[in-house]
Amino acid sequence: MNARKFLVLVDSKLTKEVQMSKRLSFLSLVLVAALMLAACVAAQPAAEAPAEEAPMEEAAADMSGKVVVASGGMIRIGGSFALTGPIPDPGLNIRHGAELAIDDLNAMGGLEGFMFELVAEDGACDGTQGTNVGNKFAADETIVAVTGGTCSGETFGLVPILQEARIPFVSPSATNPDITSAECDVCNRVALSDALQGAIDADFVVNDLGLTKVAVVHDNSDYGKGLAEIFQSGVMDLGGEVSSFEGVQVGDTDFRAMLARVGADGPQGVFFGGYSTEAGLIAQQMTETPGLEDTAFMSVDGAYTQQYLEAAGDAAEGTYISFVAGADSEEMNAEFDAKYMEKYGVSPDDLGPFHSQSYDSVKLIAAAIAAVASVDDSGNLVIDREELISAIRSVDAFEGLTGTIKCDSIGECGAGGVQIFQVSEGDFNQVSGFGME
Repeated sequence: MNARKFLVLVDSKLTKEVQMSKRLSFLSLVLVAALMLAACVAAQPAAEAPAEEAPMEEAAADMSGKVVVASGGMIRIGGSFALTGPIPDPGLNIRHGAELAIDDLNAMGGLEGFMFELVAEDGACDGTQGTNVGNKFAADETIVAVTGGTCSGETFGLVPILQEARIPFVSPSATNPDITSAECDVCNRVALSDALQGAIDADFVVNDLGLTKVAVVHDNSDYGKGLAEIFQSGVMDLGGEVSSFEGVQVGDTDFRAMLARVGADGPQGVFFGGYSTEAGLIAQQMTETPGLEDTAFMSVDGAYTQQYLEAAGDAAEGTYISFVAGADSEEMNAEFDAKYMEKYGVSPDDLGPFHSQSYDSVKLIAAAIAAVASVDDSGNLVIDREELISAIRSVDAFEGLTGTIKCDSIGECGAGGVQIFQVSEGDFNQVSGFGME
């Protein structure tokens, strides 16, 4: 398949009319703020890669910043996935989404006869490990681009290394607002920013549930604490009260002392920014805490997993979880789900969210590669990294599993909106949504 046919960008414009009520005015401001909140990550100088030569591969970057793939070689895309750490099942799920994208690209004949390869590494949902993975990719001259990281902290570890190496990345799931910026031109994502999710969650709690006094808890991760701070600001902007703001640690299992302090303030609801296991245990232990037995509980997309339901047990019933979802095509996703089941023997939703975003991340990278790659007189595929960096942010109306993807000047490429689910009879059932097509 040639590059012209491979790159399918649909020119379409989406317009939405908004009623100017007080509530929607707030949500409109949230959308603007979601773009303005992105700030450049304070990048430290990248550690120098070892002086040893990268392994001999079929591709290499020349002195002009181009990756040259020899005839018969592979177009290698790195992947940083949280395969260990606090969320190994969602991390594996995200890896599977990327692998299926590679399968589909190669089934279509690759690009100019060159096949794609995914080089998967374990980012472990951890900043230090993210840095290690970034250094590994930076030292490998055959890596064209990266999908990942999975978690925000892990991705912050990648950022300065990949920026220095001029290797663009597209994260499927790192949602901290500071991941993307105009200054970090290699930084992109197809997940929606927490600047949107946190504010929509606050609006739901105050305006839909009618709660005016809420306790906020977070897991001290870049992801969880960042989301909790955005939620806290949103509640206060809407006239609500945040009765307490508590931090715990990923891996903690006994939250009773913290919950006793929270319960003493008499909140109407508890919001948790963090991941599945801690969220589930907090929900379960709330039922044992005086003053919190019947208090509403809400968490975020890091807890939108089967692991949350298992950790919370019966206490999950009636709790709320938000998720940054794509405005997906039922037909496209049904085909994806069937391929996933056939290859891995499990439904993608059983392992966690963001598999669709992971698939789209790889396909977006491949489309951008197709826009800039050329075959030289020797039959090599030549990919200019600087042109690739620009091409990713020039993507306009790319049709993916999550909807119509359009990247802006700071690397925000997410489609869709925020869904709110309530657990009923052991399953997630949507009760609200914002920004969905």
